[in-house]
Amino acid sequence: MKHAATGLGLLFWLAACGGGGGGGGGIDPRLARLDLYEAQKLRVLGDDGAGVMGMAATADENMPAGGVMTFAGHGAIRIETGGQPLALLGDAQMQVDFGNSNASGVIENTFGATTDGKIVDYTGAITMQGTATTQNMPLSYDGTLSAGDQTLVFSGAMNGVFRGNPTVALSAADLEAAVVQNGMPRTATVVVTFEQVPAP
Repeated sequence: MKHAATGLGLLFWLAACGGGGGGGGGIDPRLARLDLYEAQKLRVLGDDGAGVMGMAATADENMPAGGVMTFAGHGAIRIETGGQPLALLGDAQMQVDFGNSNASGVIENTFGATTDGKIVDYTGAITMQGTATTQNMPLSYDGTLSAGDQTLVFSGAMNGVFRGNPTVALSAADLEAAVVQNGMPRTATVVVTFEQVPAP
């Protein structure tokens, strides 16, 4: 899938540049985040090509009957620009209240490519809202990410899937996303992967 290549492309770019982050040389700290993102993606979604099984969807009878669960993970975004695609990654969080079926989350601390090939940090965030009643959870999302002369406006819907029996993870995807890049409509993919944060 396209999103699987998103992190790898950024990984190779950052590794080749030896950083490119703070101007002080050394290893770019975003490399460590890429490693964590890739490991989480393998645990939750698996990799058919590598023979790695992902987590099964939570059976409806195993869905939590109440309480609040917090999930943490990452978002992977690929935007088709007509030329070099833009690939972005960022931290993601989601809180699900199974008592009232409300879910809310955010993708933030995003970094990725610009049209001139640089890897930069993006400001802004993408917020997510959903209703958790069964293993499949509809999620709406919207927000704006900006870096340099790039402004990316997001608004759409994703299908979320609770994973594990009992529930220990959550994934969501919009594989036909519509994103506005500097006023121009673009097609994109948005994939978000979460794992449960243990209660303190």
